[in-house]
Amino acid sequence: MLTYPLDERGEDSLYGYLYHCIKRDIEAGAISAHEKLPSKRALAKHLGVSLVTVEGAYAQLAAEGYVRSEPRRGYFANELAPLVSLKEGSRKRADDLSSGGTVTDATADVSEPPLIADLTSGAAPLGMFPYTLWAKTLRDVLAHEPEQTLLREPPSLGVLRLREAIAGHLRAFRGLEVGPEQIVVGSGAQTLYQLVIQLLGRSSRFAVEDPGYTRLTSIYESNDVCLSQVPLDAQGIDMEALRASGAAVAHLMPSHQYPTGLVTPISRRYELLGWATEAPGRYLIEDDYDCEFRLAGRPIPTMMSIDADERVIYANTFSRSLGPAFRIAYAVLPPHLAERFQRDLGFYSCTVSAMEQLALAYFIENGHFERHVNRMRSHYRAVQSELMDALAASSFGHRLAVEGADAGLHFVLCIDAPASEAVLAAAARREGVALTPLSSFRRTSAQLCGELPVRESHLALGPSENSPRRFLVSYAGLDRLAVAPTVEALARAFDGQTAGFWAGRC
Repeated sequence: MLTYPLDERGEDSLYGYLYHCIKRDIEAGAISAHEKLPSKRALAKHLGVSLVTVEGAYAQLAAEGYVRSEPRRGYFANELAPLVSLKEGSRKRADDLSSGGTVTDATADVSEPPLIADLTSGAAPLGMFPYTLWAKTLRDVLAHEPEQTLLREPPSLGVLRLREAIAGHLRAFRGLEVGPEQIVVGSGAQTLYQLVIQLLGRSSRFAVEDPGYTRLTSIYESNDVCLSQVPLDAQGIDMEALRASGAAVAHLMPSHQYPTGLVTPISRRYELLGWATEAPGRYLIEDDYDCEFRLAGRPIPTMMSIDADERVIYANTFSRSLGPAFRIAYAVLPPHLAERFQRDLGFYSCTVSAMEQLALAYFIENGHFERHVNRMRSHYRAVQSELMDALAASSFGHRLAVEGADAGLHFVLCIDAPASEAVLAAAARREGVALTPLSSFRRTSAQLCGELPVRESHLALGPSENSPRRFLVSYAGLDRLAVAPTVEALARAFDGQTAGFWAGRC
């Protein structure tokens, strides 16, 4: 019987420590290849732990290929290929070269399979960007703009023509009446957030949503500001927790929260605006993530459009609509903060070249940007429809639900399965599909992602009485031809984990 000193696990979870111990013994040969492991019930009783602890450890070992489950027989250790150290591999390659042999990738046999689909990526599929129109726009800029305009340093806020074009776009698409003097252009949202931190002061405590965008948290932490992780409830950021955090600035994604897909209802928006006016120096940063790609219904109005007290800073980027290579973002400041920016931070140079800014201004003015977004929206609507249909028709369709599908280019996939999110994600990766567990976006234990209420689902059947396993599914980079193979791979992964679990219980 396997015996391990569970009191030496430190901060590791019980199932995680047990998994590591068995894994180490298999790698070292203490558990030989094809050796039968103790039954889960017997091992749980022997170690004095719960059955769920042993089930979790065995499931993770099976997902990573250390053990295999044989129906009605139990779990058996797999035979492992011998490991070759880096030095040994280098010597082998040198020997191959000296003998005239062919050098191959030493990791090829142990690497993960190639991806069928990366459902963690937000990049658009290749072939969607209008290169011909963009090239023509660049030529027009070079032909019609004077050299001194193209080569001189842009104003700190950005080129006026682009700021006017952005103001017109926001007026038509988001119902925002703002002037170009309120708009600040920068090379990506990360640059603008750093400027906002300086504008509002590093002494201010900032709050971010939890679960939330992990890079955003890293940006704030790297700028040495006091940061609070505030949990979500069914309507967005939790108001009681926000007040208890002592934050003066709250960074929110009210129109399509990442990663949960929550849309903050109007009642909560008014609560947030009320919170911002309760004390001087409070602000809301409205991150309008994915706003161009709401695929059903009317666009959600911005918080800035209903802000009567100049407490909302609006932020958006062209990286989502044009591609991550376009490092152009913008922030819309309330009038009094725009004046403060000019006074206190106007010495900064704009971080985007005048040529790029003018090209984008032309692109918007001539209607190319709107037509491109409409084309992308039609493409994503077709991909989403095919993906939903394929998921509903799959072998695991009766065990899943989808949340937040129409608010943007990602949704939350809920699956009823006995295995953990980590085990299911590992199984999907082995089948060639990259998935991110929703729990990986959580930074505190104040609110577990799995405890968030199940919202309106686009597939009829939702989770059962068991806590559902939730995954972020970003289909922005998914080609329509890859939809069927992707769902088939997920079926193999999910069904395989479920079959192994129930077989082990029999």
